[in-house]
Amino acid sequence: MDRVDHVVRLDHTLNPYGPCPAALEAMDTCQRSSSDKLMAALRRRISETYGVPTGAIHLLRSAADGLNSLVACTTEPVVGFPPSTLATQIAKHRSMKEDVRIVRGPGSASFIGPDSAADLPESAIAIIDSPSDPLGSILSTADAVRLARACRYLVIDERFAEFSGFTLLPLAVEFDNVMVLRSFEAWAGSMCSWAITSSRLAADLNIEHGSLPAESAAAALATLDNLASVGATLKLIREERSRLYRLLRKLSFLEPIPSWGPFLATRVNLVRREDVVDGLLARRVRVYAPAEPGLERYIRIGIGSPTAMDRLRTALLDLAPVLVG
Repeated sequence: MDRVDHVVRLDHTLNPYGPCPAALEAMDTCQRSSSDKLMAALRRRISETYGVPTGAIHLLRSAADGLNSLVACTTEPVVGFPPSTLATQIAKHRSMKEDVRIVRGPGSASFIGPDSAADLPESAIAIIDSPSDPLGSILSTADAVRLARACRYLVIDERFAEFSGFTLLPLAVEFDNVMVLRSFEAWAGSMCSWAITSSRLAADLNIEHGSLPAESAAAALATLDNLASVGATLKLIREERSRLYRLLRKLSFLEPIPSWGPFLATRVNLVRREDVVDGLLARRVRVYAPAEPGLERYIRIGIGSPTAMDRLRTALLDLAPVLVG
């Protein structure tokens, strides 16, 4: 089959360029290295790179597993922030619990007002992603402080933070009831995440120093040693995201919203969402249709390679006259 016949997958939230080459090489050459020594070195390097105390760094195999464990074990009310994939996962884990939901809108409508925060239970644990999936909204510093003061704990999932260039890590150092989760998974090609939080919060939420395979720790270290390579990749992704936003704005049936993640969400107007999704798939491009309530008219488009984005552009321009005449 010719390459042009392959379906272009833009229904993902991945780094389209793959892991840092140095990380892949480190995974192949670290078999005889001590996992404990590599993890100690990784904590020191994270501390130096991000300006956080070494003692506040908790290494985890997976940010998702850490969140799932946290949600499953706590008996306190959990505050979720739909519509988002994370909020949906929390709701599934706690279907019989009396939790709280604060709905956030797209773009600037993601603001969490003082009235919303004031009504939260003092014993609650607020869990929010920044940037969020699928809308790509970030949690502002003011909103984060508001939640930290209103709730017992605030957990911020920043797995996509590199794509936004914005982080709330300083709050996890300043506030002893704030945890920020980060991940190397998009850059190191291995399961390796970390959390910044106080020892009190880590103990209460059962977040323990994990044991990483040597190859995961080595890949993460190599990534931090090659941040220039990561920065170059981020520049390409952000440029493609900006180009996609400008293209979608020119199409009458699509209304894109600003995103800080490795994807872009857009509202479908004038026509049915299914017609857009099916029409693109017929042209060998797959995008994602969120199932969360409130997002029935939205699609999420992952950022791909320049070739993949050219395929998307061609497909959209071909589909437009079919949909709107």
